[in-house]
Amino acid sequence: MRKRLVLITANTDTLYQTSMIKIMSEQSAILGYDLIVLTHFVNYDDGGDYMKGDENIYSLIFQLKFDGAIVDLGSFYSRSLAKKLDVMLREKNIPVVSLDYHSGHFEDCMQNDRECFCKLTEHFIKIHGFKNIYCLSGPEGEIHSDERINGYKDALVKNGIEIRQDHIFYGDFWIGKAVEFAEKIVSGIIPKPQAIVCGSDYMALQLCLTLIKNGIRIPEEISIGGYDGNPDVNYYQPSLTSFSGAYLENAVKAVCRLHEMISGDSDYEVVKTISYLKIGASCGCREILAKNADISQRMLDRAMRANIFMHSNYSSIMSNVKDISDFSEAMLRNMYLLDLSGDFFICLCNYMFDENNDTVGELKSGYTNIMKCIVTHVNYRGDPTPKIFHLESIIPEEDIVAEPRTYYCTPLHYLDNSFGYCVRRYSSKEIVFEQFYGEFCQIAADSIERIRMLEHEKHLNEKIQQLSERDILTGLFSRKGIINYMEKLDNKKEYFGVLYNLEDIEQTRRSFGEDYLKRVYVSFAQAVNLSCIRGELAARISRDEFLITGECDGSEFPGQLFINTLKANIKMIEKHQDIKLLSIVSHFTAVTANISSPQELISRLEDQLEESRDPQRFAGNVYMSIIRQLHDSIYEEPQLNWNAASEAAKLRLSQSYFQHIYKKFVDVSFNSDVISARIALAERLLVSTNLNVCEVAEKCGYSEQSYFMKLFKNKTGMTALEFKRKKLSGV
Repeated sequence: MRKRLVLITANTDTLYQTSMIKIMSEQSAILGYDLIVLTHFVNYDDGGDYMKGDENIYSLIFQLKFDGAIVDLGSFYSRSLAKKLDVMLREKNIPVVSLDYHSGHFEDCMQNDRECFCKLTEHFIKIHGFKNIYCLSGPEGEIHSDERINGYKDALVKNGIEIRQDHIFYGDFWIGKAVEFAEKIVSGIIPKPQAIVCGSDYMALQLCLTLIKNGIRIPEEISIGGYDGNPDVNYYQPSLTSFSGAYLENAVKAVCRLHEMISGDSDYEVVKTISYLKIGASCGCREILAKNADISQRMLDRAMRANIFMHSNYSSIMSNVKDISDFSEAMLRNMYLLDLSGDFFICLCNYMFDENNDTVGELKSGYTNIMKCIVTHVNYRGDPTPKIFHLESIIPEEDIVAEPRTYYCTPLHYLDNSFGYCVRRYSSKEIVFEQFYGEFCQIAADSIERIRMLEHEKHLNEKIQQLSERDILTGLFSRKGIINYMEKLDNKKEYFGVLYNLEDIEQTRRSFGEDYLKRVYVSFAQAVNLSCIRGELAARISRDEFLITGECDGSEFPGQLFINTLKANIKMIEKHQDIKLLSIVSHFTAVTANISSPQELISRLEDQLEESRDPQRFAGNVYMSIIRQLHDSIYEEPQLNWNAASEAAKLRLSQSYFQHIYKKFVDVSFNSDVISARIALAERLLVSTNLNVCEVAEKCGYSEQSYFMKLFKNKTGMTALEFKRKKLSGV
């Protein structure tokens, strides 16, 4: 990964900031660094949820790796945020340079205000011959304000002019104090001077406008000078005489100083900058238009692009997108609104795409380690293909270029819910940041919030749908729910079904009441849930019928293991809940071989149930439940000495008739069923225990190992050891 510097600043939509960032980008690229700009949009402090979401972009200070940081704390109007950033950078424990701001914790890189302001003041003395000059600086006690006053004093002293304290005034570097000062001059509270040098261009411009509004001619009656050479006031009239370029020189110096702190290197190329007195009409000189042509062109371009944005249908388009894919396509169709000299990315937190997230996309702090880029616009080409990447790379790894670049990272959020961030990537040749870019991003964020709400509504509807696909009393699937779910299963596999029916329900109701009956249903459902330990699905498909289905395991009776497990759990629940279940439960089984649909499986099982209830269709049904219980008992304890003659005697049947009805009800002979039950037990013991073959044979009721091994191979097609190796290897 290439070396990185991070610049933390605000108000990046101004030409002043973008020109400063451009020169820093050039110097960073020369030194081999990417420059990462972290900035938010709304630069004030109201403590609301929106500000929390906007300021979340600075959590990247902790989440990303940087070699060093430049922090422009003076650009933040929120003092609480400035203090928070100060603390974060100290905790980050990397080299930090404070840009033109005395932080008290980092190395300061201060603009040479004293010398530059002296040159500005001398212009009015030497060129215009003024001696009665006022100085309107910034807040009293502020370092920039004091340095500019010192520069003013130096100019007076160098030219033999007396310093008068009543000619020095404190302002706010903004327009409010300029209006008050102008009104005092107009009213005569403060006598008119020949000239006024102001500590900022905004104060100078507002002073000019207020004086002109009140009938004082500029520069004929009072000449005025500004400071900073701020390009954002360049197109206002009258044009200002101001000292320009010092902030650019300081920006380069900050990058170089940080590089030295990181590397110890002091031999490197430095971007050349020029600090100069920019001549305007406000002092009485003739404006030099050639020097202002570039800034004027940039201002015209900004104004034209803002006009296009204002009259576009971007907002209405984005308010009608239906999903993230639709959003990505719509964003790319509207990329013409932005300056495309750089690249553009929209990167969302991965939680936005988590279908199992009940909150449907909420993140209050930081960003996810895995991000998804949903909009890519590189080299004038758009791509809506989603790309997964690690947060550390800022953008998808495949879009990272070989040369150093500058990355503007701005927040994408709705109130305090952070969706992700937007990235503008530039070479050092051109950096453009539209005044409406914040609104552009906020419309995108509002669109994502709308999608999120649509997803939330869909999620709620699915929950409601799930309720309709669930039995309210037991929480199991309903008939509709189990059918819908089974239709999604792999139709290449076989599945078994077990239908349980609770008998004599009306008698139970009459004997014990409605509440007891509800306990019966709920307790049986609890036993079913406890028994679904191998991925089986359970449903209450009618008032008294419960269906359990699962994937066949290749055994002769694939549902038997569940049946035995359920029987054991029913006994446990009966013991602890003082309720009777086993005596009223009957069950029937089927598999999906030659069955085309879930409905057909359920129909086949219900047909078996109806046959068991119809003595005319099945004359021998008096023995059905007894034989099925015997079958279950064999699978519960296959190691016992099961004997057809003794079981027939218990029923007072001949052995031949017993064998006949056993096969009729179970679809397999009694002796074969005993062997199948014992081999099924052997398979489980071989896989789940460390018993040797001899011990397994004994556990399954065989005293002769050789006889067991012969039966096992006949049943499974392999020896016991081959079976164990195959199962344990997962083949």
